[in-house]
Amino acid sequence: MPTSLRPPPTRFAENSLLGQIRRRLSCGGYRPGQALPAGLIAHHLQTSTAAVMAALAELADMGDVEYRAAGEYGPAYYFLGGRR
Repeated sequence: MPTSLRPPPTRFAENSLLGQIRRRLSCGGYRPGQALPAGLIAHHLQTSTAAVMAALAELADMGDVEYRAAGEYGPAYYFLGGRR
């Protein structure tokens, strides 16, 4: 049985939209509890807000962000910053 030197597959590719957003969150640009500006993120990544919202929904499933309908800054995805 041949062995592979490649790392095991991850849930998303680093160059995918999900990977790009996750990388942005891990770089420290957002504080825990901060609402994530989906429109601004979409602008910076040159994609649609709908695509960013879909990626944020997946990140919410992973526990990286949380959707709050009645959050401090209104309905939005909020960065958890390692809190779970």
